[in-house]
Parts: sequence; structure tokens; C-alpha cells
Amino acid sequence: MLQTIKKNLPKPVKNLLISIKQKTYYQRQKKILFKRMQLKHAALLQKIKDKDKDKDKDKDKDKIKVVFLAIHKSMWKVDPVFQKMLIDPLFEPEILVCPYTDYGDERMLKDMKQTYHYFVEKGYPVRKSLKQDGSWIKLDEIKPDIVFFTNPHDLTHTEYYENAYLNYLSCYVPYSQGVSKYDNYNAQYNQRFHNAMWRIFLPHDESLEIFIRKSASKGKNGLVTGYPSCEEFFNLKKESPWKYNDKLKVIWAPHHTINDPWLPYANFLGLADNFKELSKKYSRDINFSFKPHPILKSKLYQHPQWGKEKTDTYYEFWNNSSNTQLDEGEYIELFKHSDAMIHDSGSFLAEYHCVKKPVFYICTDEIKAYLNPFGIKAMNSTYQGESIDDIEFFINELINKNVKPNNSFFDQEIKRYFSGAKPSSKIIDNIRELVL
Repeated sequence: MLQTIKKNLPKPVKNLLISIKQKTYYQRQKKILFKRMQLKHAALLQKIKDKDKDKDKDKDKDKIKVVFLAIHKSMWKVDPVFQKMLIDPLFEPEILVCPYTDYGDERMLKDMKQTYHYFVEKGYPVRKSLKQDGSWIKLDEIKPDIVFFTNPHDLTHTEYYENAYLNYLSCYVPYSQGVSKYDNYNAQYNQRFHNAMWRIFLPHDESLEIFIRKSASKGKNGLVTGYPSCEEFFNLKKESPWKYNDKLKVIWAPHHTINDPWLPYANFLGLADNFKELSKKYSRDINFSFKPHPILKSKLYQHPQWGKEKTDTYYEFWNNSSNTQLDEGEYIELFKHSDAMIHDSGSFLAEYHCVKKPVFYICTDEIKAYLNPFGIKAMNSTYQGESIDDIEFFINELINKNVKPNNSFFDQEIKRYFSGAKPSSKIIDNIRELVL
């Protein structure tokens, strides 16, 4: 009877009931979880401190073991933190490559292989979560004192998600700059994950204000440090990753939300062929980089109008054409050596401003409803439009040197987080202060 009533309820009534349940029952459960985890964290901290006391007696005792759970190489936003821990005598950092389970075994194994080799090439201590015998490694086998998450969503095995954050001192650096809002901020600030964290290191003051308002923890486990991923933007340029440097270098970075009504960023499906034509039309003047979100390919594989063959052919076009390239990994140097970017991304909306280059944001009026105040400020410092004609106009103005970067967002919202101690140093100093 109850199931029949639920089934026949009008959608607005269902949504209202879900909202009420989120604000009452679920919020209460998250508050209980937060309080329980505070007690758990206190006990785990005491174990570390006891181990540190033993160090005074025996200098060969273990360091503080920190395991970074990595899923995609392109979502690795904590490199400065990891590098500093490598040379800090207090810490023993290691990376565990975890499976991305949403799109089948073939994609999972390919992503894991690419991510593993990415860290091997960097010379970092890294291990695979998948053993030679086909079983999955348990965190207990590694014995971490602290676990770092690089993604807040349930995208992997429980062992590397819920089992991890419920049983270890867990830290999280957001994989994006925090420009968006959806689901009443629950997905970004108020999952069980967020309320179970020991420390969340936030990119800006507005993200902390939202965290305080929306989370069951009231932001008590959050600290504003700035965004460590952006530190490299302020260092000297390294070798250019561009295949061709003889023309203007323009990045096209489409988001992955091609059919997600809850966050309708992406314009890829309507613009994909147009961008191919633009790359051909302006081959004399522009070298293009196709920098897709790492999840876009998996979603296109499953899209009824795309599929694997069409998707692979499209990506190969960008990888092999005379004035184009495909970039699926690191992007800091790609950004620094570029002349402009065209995109509909989330985090890049804030990050690209760090290089102080012209940027065109593909958007509609509807998108503004999905940006938080920080994101709106970032968007207001871009050139904007929604049609291919708008994009082509921007390209022509760029060729004719009639566009300039708008640095107001960088000067007012980003610069201050990098003028003193760097975000990575703030993160490590905070952990050191708590564990010693």
C-alpha cells in the first residue's frame, strides 16, 4: 500500500518530501557521524603521538605513513603536497592507484594502467590496488596513518572509499576550485564523506562559508589554504608540451556533463563537429589543443549517438591533424604556454585566470544558476557566448590582437592565497601541528 502511494505521488510532492528528509533525517545522521568520527580521529591521533614518543627512544621507528588514493592522473591536484612530504623527515608518502568502477572493467584497467605509469614516470612511490593474482589490496596491508582523497564521490571500491574514510585520519583537497552549486551543495559539501573527513583543505574563503552553512559538521573540519594545484602556475615556465609553437596556441576544454540535467555545463555534443571545422579553417593561424575532461570519453563510449568507434575516431583526429593535439594528462605547462582557452569546464573557470590569458567561456543564462558567487565572479572575467558564431568571433579577434585578458578575478580572488606561504605548506604545517 505504502509503495503504491509513493509511486503515485506527483513529482513536486516527491521532491518536497525528499528535501524535507534531507534536512531532517539525513542531516541528523550526518551530525551523528561527524561526532562519532571526531572521537575516532582523537583515538587515531593519539596512536600517532604515541608512535612519535617512541621515536625519541628509537630514531629508526616508522615515519607517519600517508597514502594518497588516486583514481585519474588528470585529477591529481595535490602534487605540491606530495612533493613536500617526500622531502619531509616526518612523513612517508605513497600513492595507491584505485579503480574507477563506473564504466566497466576495460575502461577501469586502462585508466589504472595510465595513472600508474604516470606516477612511475615521475619517480614517485606508487603501487597498484589490483594485485597480480586478481585480488584487491587492503589498506590494512599498507598500514597508513593518514589517507588523502582526491575525489569526494563514490567512484571506486568501498575499500578505497567508505572503508577508508571511516577507519583512518582522512584528508581531502577538492579536485576543483569550487565554482559550482547544485543539489543544494550536498554533493560538494555535505555528503557522508565530507562529514567524516578529519581535514578538508579548501581553496578559498567562499568555499568555507558554504561548507559552514551546508554541512552537518558546520565546517569545523575545514581549513582555507588556497588551491595547491595552482602553485605551479607561479613558477617559471618549463618545457612546452605543445607539438607546434609557430602559431597562436588555443585550448579547447569541453566538460563531461554532456547529458546531466543536474549540472548542464557541457556543450560538446552540439559543438564537436564545429570545432573540427574551426581547426581546419584556421590552420594557418592557430594550433589547437583538445583538452577534454577525463570522464568525457567514457560517457561518449556509452552515448547512443557516439559509442567507442566514433569517439576514438574523433580523439584521433585531434591527436593526428597537422595543427592539433590531444592532451589528456597534466595541463599546467599547457596553460602557461598557451595564448587563449575556449571551454565550458568547472574548475578551469577559475584556474585558467592564473595564467592571465584571454579566455572564452561557452555558456547560457541557465548556467549562471549552477555557479556559486565565486564562480560567477570567475565567469564575469571571461569573454562569453554560446554559439559557434560567438566562438569564431572570439577567434578572429584573437588573431587580430583585439582581445585582452581580464585580470580582475585573479587580482581580487586568487592572488592573496599565493602571496605568502603556499597552500601546500599550509596543509603540511596544519597536519604537523595536529599530529605532533
